[in-house]
Amino acid sequence: MIDIHSHILPGVDDGSRSLEMTKNLLALYREEGVSAVVCTPHQSRELRRAEQLKAQFALLEEKVKDCGVKLYLGAEIYYYDGMLDDLNSGELLTLNGTKYVLVEFSTRNEMAYIPDVVYELSVAGYKPIVAHIERYGYLSLDGWREVKSNGGLIQVNASIFTKKECAKLVKKFMKADLVDFIASDCHNEGSRSVNFSAAKAYVAKKFSERYDKYFGENNIFKD
Repeated sequence: MIDIHSHILPGVDDGSRSLEMTKNLLALYREEGVSAVVCTPHQSRELRRAEQLKAQFALLEEKVKDCGVKLYLGAEIYYYDGMLDDLNSGELLTLNGTKYVLVEFSTRNEMAYIPDVVYELSVAGYKPIVAHIERYGYLSLDGWREVKSNGGLIQVNASIFTKKECAKLVKKFMKADLVDFIASDCHNEGSRSVNFSAAKAYVAKKFSERYDKYFGENNIFKD
């Protein structure tokens, strides 16, 4: 398994607060059968800091090199006007230096029409992945179909499968074959930890043929 969305790079955002916490989370990843994790610290208009994140990631790699989990660097980018220019200039990070970009949007207000943003990024040569789509209640199922037709990929959080009402929504997306990745969006050892159990059980029961797709055994971020 490969987790494409995590906040385990310590001390850079609202995720892991320390190296010790990151080591504990990596132990949880091993228990879950996860072989690789993409560290995706938050980036935004105010928090671009690409070089700082690269330096922090290099330090982390050295300190956990024997942990048994392969690490990659990327970012979860909060969409803003001018994001494409900053991607092109290298101020924003793609996933493991590829053209794949993890993008999040406002959960409360439709500040930008998500399918249009996806189209803009796709035309520019990027492969946008929209993060935790279960949070954007303002976009309809047809809107998500438009995201896909515009070249976008869709990620949902594994933790959502433990919440009955939210899980119903995500399962509707899966039945429409709109979901591409299930990821942890891990932040800490408590309420936002590593927990794939419910998601894996559901996929194994209902969509076993998509197991590798959802959990990344044939993942694009492998070396």
